[in-house]
Amino acid sequence: MINKLKNIPVPLLPTMVGVLTLSNVWTTMGYSTIRHICMWAGIIVLLLYIAKIIFHFEIVQAEYSAVVPASLYAGITMLTMIIGSYIFDFIPALGKAIWAIGLALHTVHLIYFVYKNVYTNFNMYTFVPSWFVTLAGIMVSTVVGVPMNEPFIGALVVCYGFIPAFIVLPIMVYRLKDCPITAGPLLMTKAILLAPSSLFIVSCINVFKNPWSFLLYIMYAVLLVTLVYVLINLPQFFSFEFHPGFAGLTFPLAISCLASNKMAGFLMQKGHEGLSEIVTQIFGIQVYVTTAIISFVVFKFAVLLLNNLQSTAD
Repeated sequence: MINKLKNIPVPLLPTMVGVLTLSNVWTTMGYSTIRHICMWAGIIVLLLYIAKIIFHFEIVQAEYSAVVPASLYAGITMLTMIIGSYIFDFIPALGKAIWAIGLALHTVHLIYFVYKNVYTNFNMYTFVPSWFVTLAGIMVSTVVGVPMNEPFIGALVVCYGFIPAFIVLPIMVYRLKDCPITAGPLLMTKAILLAPSSLFIVSCINVFKNPWSFLLYIMYAVLLVTLVYVLINLPQFFSFEFHPGFAGLTFPLAISCLASNKMAGFLMQKGHEGLSEIVTQIFGIQVYVTTAIISFVVFKFAVLLLNNLQSTAD
């Protein structure tokens, strides 16, 4: 069994982050059982991946030395923060400790990733949207961290979140325009462009009592444009056979659902009932599409893992 752990693909981590985020979306609509099932699945995956790190450290080290897989390794810290927020509902001290560990590890990973891949050895060809899993993923701490009651930490995270959402995102768009990704496992990473704006919107509304409306309107406009771009590209994405790169479709779509839900509430609070209703309808469409896509990706990952286990056994 221990030997089989090495077959767990890195993209499964951000996929589970997407699953858990979507379960939180369904919880806002009253379906809490879905959240419990998904959270326990996430806990199992997290424990299995920790076991992979312990028993197959050389493989993990090799994965982490490559830029794109390294950017996806932030999924383990994001998963930790979300699970911490779930456990907080039952055992507050333990849940907050797990959330804090996830945030601390993500911070260390973020600093190392930027130092290694930006400061010392920047390469335009490995500068791909998967970077946002690391660069913007730290805002998961503020997406799920409201019960932790750490306003100073939350404010710091949101202020940092301005960088990937407003500075790095335009640079990434220019990179994709100048040097497009047209095929291969990296193609689906283009969907990750949804993540920075979505995370920033949710974090900003969660952390600040009176966030700057104009800033949120700009970010939501960016989210909508990016969402249309992703939806237009779905036929191209699904023209390829399944591979772990499909993980790029999961968390960004899930967090964009949460962002629309938050934005609808924010607009209602500001007295814009008509706009709030429009965003609510957009939210409904997003949940429908996102649930279908994430269900497909999770099913395919399950088949892939079962096949790997069987081949290893043979």
